[in-house]
Amino acid sequence: MATNTYDYIVVGSGAAGSVVAARLGEDKGVRVLVLEAGPSDNSIYVRMPAALSYPLTDSRRTWTFETGPEAALDGRMITHVRGKMLGGSGSLNGMVYVRGNPRDFDGWAEDGLPDWSYAHCLPYFKKLESYDKGANAYRGGSGPIAITSLKADLPVFQAYLEAGQQFGLPLTEDYNAFRQEGVHIYQANIDRGVRASGGRAYLRPALRKGNVRLQLDALVRRVDFSGKRAVGVTYEVGGEIRKAEASREVILCGGAFNSPQLLLLSGVGPAEELEPLGIKPVVEVRGVGKGLVDHVAVSVRYRASRPGVSPAVDLNFFKMGLIGAQWLFLRSGLGATNLWEVGTFFRSSEKADYANIQHEFLPMLGELMHGKVNIEEGFQYQTCLMRPRSRGSVTLESADPTRHPRIISNYLAHPEDQRDLMDGVRRTDEIIQQRAWDGMRGEALMPGLRKKPDSEVLPWLKENMGTQYHPCSSCRMGVDDMSVVDTDGKVHETEGLRVIDASVMPRITSGNLHCPTIMLAEKLVDRVRGRAPLPPEPMDYADRV
Repeated sequence: MATNTYDYIVVGSGAAGSVVAARLGEDKGVRVLVLEAGPSDNSIYVRMPAALSYPLTDSRRTWTFETGPEAALDGRMITHVRGKMLGGSGSLNGMVYVRGNPRDFDGWAEDGLPDWSYAHCLPYFKKLESYDKGANAYRGGSGPIAITSLKADLPVFQAYLEAGQQFGLPLTEDYNAFRQEGVHIYQANIDRGVRASGGRAYLRPALRKGNVRLQLDALVRRVDFSGKRAVGVTYEVGGEIRKAEASREVILCGGAFNSPQLLLLSGVGPAEELEPLGIKPVVEVRGVGKGLVDHVAVSVRYRASRPGVSPAVDLNFFKMGLIGAQWLFLRSGLGATNLWEVGTFFRSSEKADYANIQHEFLPMLGELMHGKVNIEEGFQYQTCLMRPRSRGSVTLESADPTRHPRIISNYLAHPEDQRDLMDGVRRTDEIIQQRAWDGMRGEALMPGLRKKPDSEVLPWLKENMGTQYHPCSSCRMGVDDMSVVDTDGKVHETEGLRVIDASVMPRITSGNLHCPTIMLAEKLVDRVRGRAPLPPEPMDYADRV
């Protein structure tokens, strides 16, 4: 087995891994190895925003997990896809750019992590982004990730914004600044018509400097220990087993499913779970894989009352070719948008302490996933529960690293999750009844949803809800007995081992996770490098004033 020595080994090249490797590579004389299980992101379908559904059919570039059976969903299995390529899920996602609600991060501080308040996180949000409307007290203007405000100039998008205001919601100019709650035009991590993933914005430039090395198609089998100190990893490339040594640290950035799996495979976790599989425990960290949480979503769908409401309808080969050519040569047109151009954050009921439902709006019906283009005139409000109380787990079914772990998300297991999502879809249906939709709204695919009793709404939810693909908190940061890492991302009871990815989030944030994952990585890598953290920037926000 070939062995190479580096200062740091980073497992995973997703949103967090790309940031960590790039920032470590800024230090002179430091050698960094990045191990990525998948291939390159060098594909037109990855770079073109509107083609985001196509990579989902590429088994080389995806992890396809099954969560379940989900008891609260009558035993359903839910397919969960993650990115397996340079850039990870950031090369696969919808590019919707959401920081989360400031109260989310103040909640982290209340959990015993005072350095993770909104004031402490804000400077790192600003550091990572280049906002197209310029820097201000809340926004950054010169970071690696380009942020584009979408146009939302089609009549269907304007009707959406008007209907939300007619319902009583404010029009929010920048939901990533003072006020999250309200209807808004979305921002996206799109750079002049091209997907701006962490892999593209951070890791690719770092590779050109020479002290960061990327090994693609490398499946890490375990972290190697000397006593309780992580000293390297064993990994596989093309059937060949290799070892790499880390003189300083091994940093896991595999995400909410892969990072806990690798810890367990390496002997970090509950002994009673590891020993029956023949895995020798290294340290007893009981929380590994526990506390998994994910955003659930269900679509409230309406057909259009007339032709011409939806874009991208009746796309034949010739029309698709024109869209592709316009994007390829001009970086403009339908190919340059992710189609999620407007959205909402609102409260499911007056009982919610702050906005707990997100809308991601699509101006069409039909199957947008898996590269299909059978689009129908209409629109759908993807209604997402932002802060579910249900918790799941990631556990091993085998000591074989090529086998997926067992994932139980426990979607809608908590009664309050059921209540909040039922209330959320009813309010959504009420928004669609506003007069702004009168000229476009046809028949509902679930008629009268706003008036139906719980006895009819809940079975519909259980049958139709899915994931928003935002798993986190399976290696939770904290100070209690079930936490896995400390405030600096160090795995409890070990040395030279950290986890830096969405799995360490103490609580899920209110919105898409790509942006807060990059923020978290920017903040934690400063601790790895021994740098003083950026000074906190206390700012007012709508839910605090």
